[in-house]
Amino acid sequence: MSGKTFNHRYIPGLDGIRALAVLAVIAYHFNFSWASGGFLGVDIFFVLSGYLITSTILPLKGNQLTVGLGKFWLGRFRRLLPAAYVMIITSFAWATLFHQELLNTLRGDAISSIFYSSNWWFIFHKLSYFDSFGSPSPLKNLWSLAIEEQFYIIWPILLMIGLYIVKKQSKLAIFIFIGALCSATLMGILYEPGADPSRVYYGTDTRCFELLIGCWLALVWPMKRLSSQKLSTDHVNKLNIISVVAFTIFILSIIFVDEYQTFLYRGGMFLFCLNAAVLIACVCHPISFLGKILSLKPLRWLGSRSYGIYLWHYPIIVLGTPVHEIGNPSYWRVALQLVLILIIAELSYRFIEMPIRKEGFRSYYRQYLKFNKNKWGSFSVTRKISTVLIPLCLLVFLTGMTGVVGKEQTESKESQITEVKINGAESAAKQDDTVTKKETAESDSSNVEDEKVETSTQPDIKEPEQEEDDTAANAIDESYTGILAIGDSVMIDIAKSLHQVYPNITIDAKIGRQVSQAVKLAPNYASFNQPDKAVIIQLGTNGFFSNDQIDALLGAFSNADIYLVNARVPRPWEGKVNYSLQQKAQEHDNITLIDWHSAAINHPEFFAPDGVHLEQKGIDTLTNLIQQSIDNH
Repeated sequence: MSGKTFNHRYIPGLDGIRALAVLAVIAYHFNFSWASGGFLGVDIFFVLSGYLITSTILPLKGNQLTVGLGKFWLGRFRRLLPAAYVMIITSFAWATLFHQELLNTLRGDAISSIFYSSNWWFIFHKLSYFDSFGSPSPLKNLWSLAIEEQFYIIWPILLMIGLYIVKKQSKLAIFIFIGALCSATLMGILYEPGADPSRVYYGTDTRCFELLIGCWLALVWPMKRLSSQKLSTDHVNKLNIISVVAFTIFILSIIFVDEYQTFLYRGGMFLFCLNAAVLIACVCHPISFLGKILSLKPLRWLGSRSYGIYLWHYPIIVLGTPVHEIGNPSYWRVALQLVLILIIAELSYRFIEMPIRKEGFRSYYRQYLKFNKNKWGSFSVTRKISTVLIPLCLLVFLTGMTGVVGKEQTESKESQITEVKINGAESAAKQDDTVTKKETAESDSSNVEDEKVETSTQPDIKEPEQEEDDTAANAIDESYTGILAIGDSVMIDIAKSLHQVYPNITIDAKIGRQVSQAVKLAPNYASFNQPDKAVIIQLGTNGFFSNDQIDALLGAFSNADIYLVNARVPRPWEGKVNYSLQQKAQEHDNITLIDWHSAAINHPEFFAPDGVHLEQKGIDTLTNLIQQSIDNH
């Protein structure tokens, strides 16, 4: 490889595309209903990165890359690492001081983010992009930067080898496109409808087709050769029409696509990225009318700061939003956070990104960071403040990383109930109030799955007092000969309360349970599929489900009376889950909807700090709702 300098032209319209992409991502993370497909903004960034990086190092002729490997990598490190590391350290220090409940998971996230491997860290630790509870990790958005950095390390080498072997760029473009198809096919194969899609969403192998599409575009539509000369009016009109169509598809996708659609992972995302490539190709051409519109100064300003905006928006949203407002945004808080995001992104651009990019690490250190007590008096106020704050921030960061704080949360997690099985009156007869959780798990293993004995337990269940509860119990006995309750961790929370109201109830609840898992469980309770039985289903807390899955679950109890409890969960799928449950209740005469969402939406006191699991007030309210629905049947 030669040691020549970078060779590409600046295209203002691409800053406009960056601006729209980052705004779409922010709108998605603010949980705005009109931006359900805002996460596709990341796909735009991937395609654009592949195009620009390949265009930067691709030779006009021959197989010698324009830029030396060392120089290329150093330039990427200068561009990306400093701003990201400042965000990681600052966010972790803030969490150490004000959000210690996050530290146990945040330590691993921070270390993996520093080494740009956070996407695989999240995969191996099964951290969902879509369904984590409580305040999600403020560093979770760095998964995409990890994929990009991995791409920057590997791609120049692969491109050099490809040019050496294939020689012609047109032939190499074919192989690159085939590689993109293979990656998209792998995504489709690994994706399981109704299950959490985070494995295929985070994976470098299942997302690299987006970067490869950009690389392919750089070979078939090289920006260095684009010219407005000798272009007929007909060609100009066609290009402008195509650009408007591609842009319209992009906007409609942001509005109407959502992350639960099977088609998205089985070809839809690939098609969206092809459309993004067409949009980028049109905007890059000098005669593009859309390119001129996207070159407006506000969009160019946002686009040039898009890296800092992307870095900082997620930690600011996560660390600055109460859990009960996630999924139910307060607009004054959103406005305040947007202002803060833009201010910090501007500071990052002016004082971190551009100076290091232009002057390098050593020069930046000598000019901005090196402490000289003899020159203290000549320092500006900003320099004095930064000189004091930087070591303090590093000290707090190291304190949090070493585990000096945040240990008590680990202890509380160890005693958390993960599964409950109550088999009617037999369960109450078998247990005693004084039995400890560990003893119960060991002595009553018949009520707990074998593989869960070590981590699962049943709550201490007291015999119902027979004074006030007799009436309710007798009324239920007259209405139903048996009641079954299937649910997730919310059902675990109310299990004891439900059992007190209905001593003969059968409860099967497990943390993290999805509808797809409940479908497999349903045949075990076939005896409840009778007209004189009631089935309570409380699911949807952990993610969305397909229409076929919920139909299969409901179909397993088609002869019984079914009571569907909708969801109050501070996550994007809440509305989609509740809409689906409402539709099912309207379609079937034997299904009654229990509207837990409306009862809980304005009552954060019902919930634990994670915004999902219940405090006693929430337990009492949900139990009463279920009881009233059954009594009024």
